[in-house]
Amino acid sequence: MTQRLRIAASLAAMVLAIAPASARADDDDELVITAAEMEDRVRPPRLTADEAFLIERQPRNVAEMLRFLPGVSAKTNSRGETIARVRGAEERQTQVFLDGAPLAVPWDGRIDLGVLPAGLVRSVEVAKGAVPIEYGTNAVAGAIDLRTGDDATGVHGMAQVGSDGFATGSVVGGAAVGSFHMMFAASGVTRDAEPVADRAALPFSQAADGGRTNTDLDSVSLFGALGYAGPVVAARASLLRVTTRRGIAPESDRDPAVAAPRYWRYPDIDLTQLTLNASADIGEATTLRAVGWRQWFSQSIDAYSNASYTVRRTRQDDEDDTLGARLVLATAIAPFDLRLTSSAQTSRHAQVDTNLQTGVAGPRLVYRQNLFTVGAEVDAPLGPVKATAGVAYDRATTPLTGDKPAQPATDAVAFSLAVQGDVARDTTLTLSGGRRTRFPSARELFGEALGRFLINPDLRPETAWLADIELAWQGATANLVVNPFYQRGAGTIGQRVVRVNGVSLRKRYNQSGTRTYGVDAQANVALMAGLDAEIFGTVMSARADPGDAAFRRLLQRPAYEVGGALRYRPFDALLLRGEYRRVGPAVDLDAAGNRAELAAGDEVNLRAQWRVARIGSSAVSVTMAVDNLGNDVITPQLGLPSPGRMVRFGVRID
Repeated sequence: MTQRLRIAASLAAMVLAIAPASARADDDDELVITAAEMEDRVRPPRLTADEAFLIERQPRNVAEMLRFLPGVSAKTNSRGETIARVRGAEERQTQVFLDGAPLAVPWDGRIDLGVLPAGLVRSVEVAKGAVPIEYGTNAVAGAIDLRTGDDATGVHGMAQVGSDGFATGSVVGGAAVGSFHMMFAASGVTRDAEPVADRAALPFSQAADGGRTNTDLDSVSLFGALGYAGPVVAARASLLRVTTRRGIAPESDRDPAVAAPRYWRYPDIDLTQLTLNASADIGEATTLRAVGWRQWFSQSIDAYSNASYTVRRTRQDDEDDTLGARLVLATAIAPFDLRLTSSAQTSRHAQVDTNLQTGVAGPRLVYRQNLFTVGAEVDAPLGPVKATAGVAYDRATTPLTGDKPAQPATDAVAFSLAVQGDVARDTTLTLSGGRRTRFPSARELFGEALGRFLINPDLRPETAWLADIELAWQGATANLVVNPFYQRGAGTIGQRVVRVNGVSLRKRYNQSGTRTYGVDAQANVALMAGLDAEIFGTVMSARADPGDAAFRRLLQRPAYEVGGALRYRPFDALLLRGEYRRVGPAVDLDAAGNRAELAAGDEVNLRAQWRVARIGSSAVSVTMAVDNLGNDVITPQLGLPSPGRMVRFGVRID
């Protein structure tokens, strides 16, 4: 048994050893400090995936929790990171939070959801459109709230093994003592390689047999939390630690003799995040909510000469230190509810690039970016409807810029309005819209990615004008949500390829404008006893204004993504699920900056979960999952197709 398999096996043994005494609380109270629910609050479109939803889908990681949510997708980029995208927008336009604290590394503006353990997260909420101002700066497309919960008691867990050396295991437990609650979680995932769907889709930098070149992964996560719930004050402190080492698949569309792909590996990735949550009732109708976070992040990137990954050329060593806080004061002044919000974050990035051929290390470059937000939001009943309006002031400064040109401070005003009312029996109509701004991340301003990018010191913030209409109907055996949307972007950050001394480099620039419109839809229907159907889909058009782009269609935005699932429970202990998803065609840039077509693809997944025993109050189930049954090629990004067929078997204890 390899060392990586021992990780999963050890965690599985922990589950089996402790689980007989486990019990789960049904209560779902948690300390929510991003955009809390209030009776008269009207919010833009949002999707919620609860614990039952997530368990049924058997996700391997947090990224796969976003499957089959309309308007939401997760894809692996050229750096090997699995990132979330809302309505096809760039990953930095979607903010990710864990228990109310931003999870993205500020230098890069994104987080790899593919290494975060699925067992840690108990629920996911996705906000789309002009999201509430508590989410702060940069959420121009949407926000994803990952919540660990704080009410679990006893222990539960899972373990799975599968194709190409895949293995994972997780254990989560908690205990309550009076007003205090403790929670812990441990998780490990390993794989030798990602499976290949079609070798013809990998013409370069790919071995003749075996899994995808350089896609091995080892990751271990630890999480602990201690909470207190008193009559007036509630507080919780949590600590997350994730350590990872991995390979990055080379872009298989590039001929090394013409335009060599990046041959990279991450020998070390370390993320530690401390989060403090608190709320206090300071009056009959007034509550103060606060969250503070401290994040430490480090990574090393080794660049190799070729696909053999034997000769290292350069190494990049990064260290990041981030400190931030958010305060929300909520009060009622009849008939209005008022929220005052302020947030601040400072992040330092230090980087050293070393030429491993000569052994000469470059200078230690230090960068800093500060983000600030202050705003207010009010809920107001307006006769038969209710409305929520908000306004905020955002500001970004970069006091340290390494060896790059100094940057001026930038600021912007954000605002939004949402109105909701009943238009028929069991039918609600919500209209929402607003303006949001995203400041360029420090990496977009200063990062050269080991010689891949040409920096643009004139890069400016991007602005989005957003509008949504959501029609929701809830029947006795079915429900339907239809959500047309529109987004007008100004200064949207794109990429173009430029030639410098005979070398093709990418350069970020502000497009004059973009326009995206489409519709999200979702329906659930009970067909008969034990048989349910789910249908979801997004149809979208995303175009740049004519004149400043090589071609108008925005990159990596599929024209549609549609699918559904059948869920069958022939008897209480057995659950069967079949899923289908079709991803429409899209476009991308090739190595020379020319337009490349990304073909449509189909994905079929199978899931099964059979409860076979009970040990005390715990249920023991065996699980089976088949991902991409048809082994079809889905290409979210040129040269980086999604994995092929994978089969997984496991055990789960709840």
